[in-house]
Amino acid sequence: MFDKDDKIQLRQIIMEHYTEPDYKGLIENDKAIIKFQDSPTCSDEINVQLLIENEKIIEARFDGNACAISTASTDILCSKLKQLNVEEAKEQLVNYYNMIAGNEYDESILDELIAFWEINKQGNRINCALLGADGFKSILNKEV
Repeated sequence: MFDKDDKIQLRQIIMEHYTEPDYKGLIENDKAIIKFQDSPTCSDEINVQLLIENEKIIEARFDGNACAISTASTDILCSKLKQLNVEEAKEQLVNYYNMIAGNEYDESILDELIAFWEINKQGNRINCALLGADGFKSILNKEV
């Protein structure tokens, strides 16, 4: 569990996932679904990728150039979505969207995503925190 009031810890989470993302780099698999995401408010551009087999997410990846918030949130989301079934992944995203919007959310399932809990106070950063999530949501909802 992470202390959402520890600003230093939250910054460290973001910077670790920005400077050394675990899930950056797409896999080569014809069954993997890729969704291009570009920000309407800045120059961030990423591809998000899910490999789903039997309604279970086998792999979650991303690649591209984005700011610290976009990169870190997408990297953490990859780790959270991997190994979930599609419905669980959708629930995880709904919970994340609720947190970003400042609505009620379940903190216990967010893990490192809690680093973005106050992003709704920075309106210009909301798109950054949702760039990867929007792509994953599109893939899961078969909108690609």
